[in-house]
Amino acid sequence: MTRTRQEDKSEPRTQRSGVSGLCGRLLRCAACAALAFLAFGCNSFSLHLLSRDKNDKGVAELRPVTPAPPSRYSFRIPPFVFLSDFEIDRDKPLFEELAKLRDQVYTELRLTPGRSAVQVYLFETKERYDEYMHAAYPNLPARRAFFIQQQRALGGTDELMVYTSWGDRIQQDLRHELTHALLHSVIRDVPLWLDEGLAEYFELPPSEHGINASHVETLRRDYGITFQPDLERLERMKDVNEMKGPEYREAWLWVHWMMKANPETKTVLLTYLQDLRKGNPGPLGTRLAAVCPKLKDEFKKHLDQLELPINARSTPSSVLSIPR
Repeated sequence: MTRTRQEDKSEPRTQRSGVSGLCGRLLRCAACAALAFLAFGCNSFSLHLLSRDKNDKGVAELRPVTPAPPSRYSFRIPPFVFLSDFEIDRDKPLFEELAKLRDQVYTELRLTPGRSAVQVYLFETKERYDEYMHAAYPNLPARRAFFIQQQRALGGTDELMVYTSWGDRIQQDLRHELTHALLHSVIRDVPLWLDEGLAEYFELPPSEHGINASHVETLRRDYGITFQPDLERLERMKDVNEMKGPEYREAWLWVHWMMKANPETKTVLLTYLQDLRKGNPGPLGTRLAAVCPKLKDEFKKHLDQLELPINARSTPSSVLSIPR
């Protein structure tokens, strides 16, 4: 599955790799028909190789050969396998931090850790990344990074993959997309808005306590003018392309409110995640309304009460407009 995500957060993130022979043709065909699943982060999509339309065969064979994904260098930080075509110092603080992300996500959400490996393809340049993604997934939007959950042709557990290029925002992008991967290794289907909200929450290092200063400032500025919270609207969203900057920010704050506001809202969220593992438990908003009838008032109250760190610096708007 893959999720897309945006930064303006006004545009989304990215994913996946090529296979040779028949599997390669199936993959490229499936990529064209990929269903937006999700994800800032994402950006996530589910690829169903077994649902390939027989009439697409000719189209798939006419496409240029997909370049190979990075594979020259590799190292493992369970459950992640990092693959690249350029040497990376695995002792970088970034990887020390990512090694702790798995425990952070599963501990805070009280989820049993998944066992699936996550393939992380790191391109040295944005140009090479863009070239690969355009060839492998021509119908996907342009994003800085993707998480892709793909059904295996012969069954078994889904493949979990992350694609991105090395750049100034590699820490944020990897934390976001790897959060998607960790979630989907234990919960196959996560509602789009919640998937993105959780990825936004965990994309920041633990020292930030899930607080995105830029999101807070933008929500406070736009509230009541160009923005009104609407959880029911978020819950109806099925296509990642519907998620723009305001939707990512709103999803993030709903998650932060549930995690931090009071024990009742956190219990509702954690119980809902457990129920998602068993099937489709319906909308989360209904459960939240049962413990907090005035959801919009609670949203605004939480927004007003958030305290930003003294050294918090929101990212300039010129940077936020860059797609993930």
